[in-house]
Amino acid sequence: MSKSTTSRPIIDVLPLIENQKAGRFWTALFSVSWLVAFLDGFDLQVISFAGRYLKKSFDLTNTQLGTLGTVGVVGTLVGGIVIGYLGDRVGRKPAIVVSVTGFGIFMVLVAFAQNYPELVLLRLVTGLFVGGALPPVWALVSEFAPIRMRSTSVVIVMVGYSLGSASGGPLSNLLIPRFGWQSVFLVGGAASLVVLIAVVALLPESVKFLAQKGLAPEKIARTLRRLRPGLTLPDNAQYVVGTEVVERKQFTPAALFRGRLAVITALVWASYFCSATVVFYLTFWGPILNEQIGFSVSAAATLAAGTSAAGALGQVLIGRFIDHRGAGAIAYMPLLAVPCLLVIGFVHLSALAYVVVLLLSNVFIIGGHGGVISVSGIFYRPAIRANGAGWATSVSKLGAMLGPWLAGVLLDHGLDAKDTFFVFAAFPLAMMVLLIALGRIQRRLPATADGSLRTAPDAGVPVPAPATTKPGVS
Repeated sequence: MSKSTTSRPIIDVLPLIENQKAGRFWTALFSVSWLVAFLDGFDLQVISFAGRYLKKSFDLTNTQLGTLGTVGVVGTLVGGIVIGYLGDRVGRKPAIVVSVTGFGIFMVLVAFAQNYPELVLLRLVTGLFVGGALPPVWALVSEFAPIRMRSTSVVIVMVGYSLGSASGGPLSNLLIPRFGWQSVFLVGGAASLVVLIAVVALLPESVKFLAQKGLAPEKIARTLRRLRPGLTLPDNAQYVVGTEVVERKQFTPAALFRGRLAVITALVWASYFCSATVVFYLTFWGPILNEQIGFSVSAAATLAAGTSAAGALGQVLIGRFIDHRGAGAIAYMPLLAVPCLLVIGFVHLSALAYVVVLLLSNVFIIGGHGGVISVSGIFYRPAIRANGAGWATSVSKLGAMLGPWLAGVLLDHGLDAKDTFFVFAAFPLAMMVLLIALGRIQRRLPATADGSLRTAPDAGVPVPAPATTKPGVS
């Protein structure tokens, strides 16, 4: 590579990421990210499985138990915004470190709660860190993935989340009868703090984030050499992200609604809201509804765990279609979920038939939820991507609060457990319409736009020639 006499050599990180091969770097990145998501899912959902024991231990009413579940979701709403901002301000990795440290410590502290107000406060703070973990993780893995694997990379991580959610049932059945409700929170918190070591040691910082912010060229070079062993880079190189200029502006939420993003953000938020409403209805009330339908406590918890595992399968099934066909492909999942929910609500089913239809409904519902998550941040440039994903996931938490609350209201007003299923069929139906509209917009995006399904014309060029002027600063 020749050098310009008027500027440093400029290297575009996009082709280097686009033409990478899977190896040890990817293995470490996805393994650690997957573990963070697994523990995030476990820490958020374990309250559903431990709820009946907490109710008995603290003599809680149904309203108090429901509040305990909801307050954790309130925490995740705040955490998604606050730690999403941190992820775009100081980096993806520091935000992940803060989140894992926080939910690890406060999960342990929950086990030492002495009364109901302490439980509520500790679940609120735990939720803040739980809600903040995933947006920077999604941003990190998607920014290291080539376009052909962009959504799939997030889906892989979210499979970990679903399996973490599922693990709460079997683990609660195993530990709580022997060691008390405190045991599952101690195990979850301790495991989180162990994974924190791997986060600090193995996770890289996003080179796209650093390049677009004009930060740490030496750190970018080290990471690129890990990503592409044997790569030779000049010592004084300046790194850029395609044609994007170095960005030093402070983030404001208005940035998520500029230009074409106005419609895209609205569609992402609305579809994510609808998805979270039905998902959190099923996850929070699932074990209790299964008991009301006639399953034993142990069988109800096991079935609820099985539905999360079925959802992980749904995420795997839809993942590759999203990268090739876009957000519109996700619409097939809620479309297929609607008849499943209606059948449970209207048809008298045997126990076996109920289990089969419930598992299928979760394949489609959680699979679609994972699909929405996988596209929640891809339409935003790297400098605001964690904020974009963070705000989307925080808005979705309004649905996450609505779902459990609405189900409780319906049950208190005379509907039985089965009847609630057909009421909630309205949400995946609305989600399908929103995703079809989002998919149509995505297919029309130019190749240079974030979230486009097209590959930029110069993606095959490994390192561009040095420019004679420095990128502008906006």
